[in-house]
Parts: sequence; structure tokens; C-alpha cells
Amino acid sequence: MNEELIIEVWETFRDYIPEKTRQTAASQFVEFLQGHDVDDSVLESLKGYDPHLDEAIDLVLDSDDESEEDDENYEDWHEGDDEDY
Repeated sequence: MNEELIIEVWETFRDYIPEKTRQTAASQFVEFLQGHDVDDSVLESLKGYDPHLDEAIDLVLDSDDESEEDDENYEDWHEGDDEDY
């Protein structure tokens, strides 16, 4: 999915979402996009268009970075666990 289409979809629904729940909606939208294999680089390119999307993108991408770090730390921690006791 390209950036223009993503922005158009968000723009279509944004004004119908009450301001107090718009951040939650933006987060759900970004998670939906990511769940449908939209590349992180495409999400990054959306930043600067809407502050709610910006925050949602930052949260999702930061969460992914932390998950990758946790996976790496787990692998580093358990490297010697295959030894026979």
C-alpha cells in the first residue's frame, strides 16, 4: 500500500473520529497497516502529515525496536544453555 492511499484513508475517517479518541484510532490504524505488511519505511514516510499518526508510528516502531532488542538479549543470554549437565 502506498503513502498516498494510506493518507487518503486516514483523511477520510479522521474527521469522523472524536478528538479525544483520535490518538487511539491512529494507533489502531498504524497497527492494522503493520499487520498487513506495510513496510516500516512507508510508515516512516508518513510522519509529518498528522500529529496523531506521528505519535502512533513512533510508538509502533519503538515497540518493534524494543522487541528486536529483547530477542537479541534473550539469544545472547541463552547461548551456553545447550551444554549437557
